[in-house]
Amino acid sequence: MKYLLDRLKEPSTYAGLAAVVLGAGQLGKIDEAPSVAGAIMDGAAAMQVDPIMGGLTILGGILAALLRDRGGR
Repeated sequence: MKYLLDRLKEPSTYAGLAAVVLGAGQLGKIDEAPSVAGAIMDGAAAMQVDPIMGGLTILGGILAALLRDRGGR
């Protein structure tokens, strides 16, 4: 639980969640996905991608959400 709470303090978590939502929306052809991603992180733009890029977006988002930021902490 502490790990998840610590992750919520890092900006990359929100960028990762936005990428996961956007990638899942592209794979599932969900028209609202860019809006949901934008709500998670301001400025998320709508993109048209093929299934491979959608999958890579999800993978990158998961990694960004779960891995710690490298920094002074």
